[in-house]
Amino acid sequence: MKRFEGLRLIVMVGLALISLSLPLTAQDMPPPAPVESAVRILPRFDFGLAAVLFHEYQSGEPGTRFNFLTQGGQDTLFPYQRFALDAVLGGQNIVTLLYQPLTLSTTTVADRNNSNGGVPVVIDGTSFASGTPLDIKYGFDFWRISYLYDFAKSKDTILGAGLSLQIRNASIVFSSADGTQRTVQQNIGPVPILKGRASHWFSPVFGLDFEADGFYASSAFFNGSGRAFKGWIWDAALTAKTRFVPGSSAFLALRSIGGGAEGNNAYNYVSSTTSSESYTWNNLGTLAVTLGFTLE
Repeated sequence: MKRFEGLRLIVMVGLALISLSLPLTAQDMPPPAPVESAVRILPRFDFGLAAVLFHEYQSGEPGTRFNFLTQGGQDTLFPYQRFALDAVLGGQNIVTLLYQPLTLSTTTVADRNNSNGGVPVVIDGTSFASGTPLDIKYGFDFWRISYLYDFAKSKDTILGAGLSLQIRNASIVFSSADGTQRTVQQNIGPVPILKGRASHWFSPVFGLDFEADGFYASSAFFNGSGRAFKGWIWDAALTAKTRFVPGSSAFLALRSIGGGAEGNNAYNYVSSTTSSESYTWNNLGTLAVTLGFTLE
């Protein structure tokens, strides 16, 4: 009988010790790791100033090889904006939707300071006599959807490659100030692009990000037309970023956007604004400094 009483005492003491240890164990255990969402939405917005590094344009042959810096008033700074949204799927698949306004409007005088050698400026068969006040719009807004696969498998690092599809919305207008002379070239078209990105957070509050999209083609196959037509484009940025409050980050970016085309119109149609046979030479390079924000 005493044996059973001793056994019961041992069991009761053991249960008491276990019950006392449970709260301590719960306190000592680390909190459960947060479960990463299958889909993360990261909107981005940046704004700043852009400068034109070089820009030449010719429409029609014969025609003026027009330099927008020395003849077209683009030797100033322009306001710059950019809107993007990243959808991160499963941690390694990144889909980006982008809208990039890129419209440069200037006023000038044809052949001012003998910038065209004393002869009229001829754009797409329209001749603007020396001294004609000009209103010029160079619009190359675009939309882009991109897919990037991240090979890094790290929450602090992105090392990815992918593809983009860009839809350009080009509108180039030369008009005399009184509206009596005007030439317009407009078109919409798809552009396939290669994409790459390398990004790393070196500490909880500082990171660097390099991203580039680029394309070059001289084949009619890539243009979707029956004519050979050279085209090229780039969009590259180096970004320094910091997390200033939980759930958001700020960044300072140095970005270059440019591109061009050479050849006869790649699309066989005639509209009220575009000639189907006109020769085009276009070569643009810009540099922008922007401040931006990302919601994480």
